[in-house]
Amino acid sequence: VGLLQSLALIPGVSRSGITIIAGRGLGLTREQSARFSFLLGTPAMIGAFVLESRKLDLAAMSASFWAGLAAAAVAGFLAIKFLFAYLRKADFRMFAWYRIALAILVLAVFFLKD
Repeated sequence: VGLLQSLALIPGVSRSGITIIAGRGLGLTREQSARFSFLLGTPAMIGAFVLESRKLDLAAMSASFWAGLAAAAVAGFLAIKFLFAYLRKADFRMFAWYRIALAILVLAVFFLKD
């Protein structure tokens, strides 16, 4: 499952999506698969934070920066909480159809832009 995360380097491939699919393929429940996927992404997110934060001058960050960071953290936490609640009742079909529709739209725009 961890190795499949590398497929997310392909534009348009979702890291969490590919690891959730892999977890389901290994027999995990929807919720277990999603939980494992988000836990699996934690080291990558921490690594990205460490690399990117070295570029920032934290002393120069305004209050609005810190408020935005806090709001993003709360929103992310709530989104994951609601996702787990949703997965207890429903499956991933809605997300699959969304990704398929978005892919068709992106391809249409790309090929029909001229």
